[in-house]
Amino acid sequence: MPKANIGGAQIHYEVVGQGPPLVLTTGQGTGPEARAQLIDGLARRHRVLSYDQRGTGRSERVPQGQSMEELAHDLLGLMDVAGFAQAHVMGLSTGTGKATALAAHHGDRVTRLVLGAPWTHGDDDLHVLQNLRKAAARTMPPEHYTHFNSLLIYPPEYRRQHAARFTQLAREAALQDAQGISQRLDAILAFDARPLYGRIACPTLVLGARDDLVMPIWFARDAARAIRGARLVELDGGGHLFPETRTDEFLGAVLPFLA
Repeated sequence: MPKANIGGAQIHYEVVGQGPPLVLTTGQGTGPEARAQLIDGLARRHRVLSYDQRGTGRSERVPQGQSMEELAHDLLGLMDVAGFAQAHVMGLSTGTGKATALAAHHGDRVTRLVLGAPWTHGDDDLHVLQNLRKAAARTMPPEHYTHFNSLLIYPPEYRRQHAARFTQLAREAALQDAQGISQRLDAILAFDARPLYGRIACPTLVLGARDDLVMPIWFARDAARAIRGARLVELDGGGHLFPETRTDEFLGAVLPFLA
């Protein structure tokens, strides 16, 4: 499995598919199996670079948290490793912060931008939610924490359809890295995308789900209004991880835009 030393950390990454280059940067609640269908759909038309954010998944753990701007530098480094002089950039959840910072500060590297389930800044509602998640990570046993997180990021009908999978994931859950989780959530709360939106010059597509509990739909609406010429797509459901729970619908909106 390929890894690259980016900013002193070993970052796991993969490049699959053929076509125009596309960088996929995701959030914290998704893993390689969950996003496999999404990457497969993207890779039919694009050369897709995906990776595990530092401190998560198969990438190296780090002793301190990083800001969204610092995490965006990981994207730049991985693009250089993959030979992507320019690319479409797709950010999902936490990835929208990294993608926004990249497009604002290194616009010459980004041809088209997709923001799925973004947040604009740490408003009062987001502070309440993320502080609850930090407390849960510190105090809940792994099985309970896994179920708690699933309640937040997946809609009820999806959890019901995949009940056996969620039960198995909870049974196999390892002790969560409460410190790492808190650092990543604090980075989300500290990031303010609003001053950056005016610097984004590339064509931009913003997507949100009306039942998203983590990044409510008002964030997507505000982001689309703030980015010049941006188009907004609202899904009527799918929860926070709608690119995974409603992959076909998501790809149906994204692929024509990227084309």
